[in-house]
Amino acid sequence: MEETTYTEENDQLNQLSMNILVHAGNARDHLVQALESLETMDFEKAKTEVAAARKEVVVAHGLQTDTLQLEASGEQIRYSTLFCHAQDTLMTAQSEILIGEHLVKLFEAFSQK
Repeated sequence: MEETTYTEENDQLNQLSMNILVHAGNARDHLVQALESLETMDFEKAKTEVAAARKEVVVAHGLQTDTLQLEASGEQIRYSTLFCHAQDTLMTAQSEILIGEHLVKLFEAFSQK
């Protein structure tokens, strides 16, 4: 019986981790599109892509936060390399989006001078 529970918990955490990875990956893809739009000075497309990236990160962050709140409330969450990787990917996407947002502003400001 214990093994079944562990497998179910394992599957749930793996599925959650994959969902975080999908949304964080989508965010990074949108950010790449934004940066490519900056290369051609298409500021509106760049802004649209950054906004889409931000939406994906919000979804991924919500998934992560729900899991962390479980542990904060006393439910033990097992260590998972996949979950750790998902968190790392999310954090990287968030940092890249922050930089991307500033790059869009900078490029647009320089183009107007």
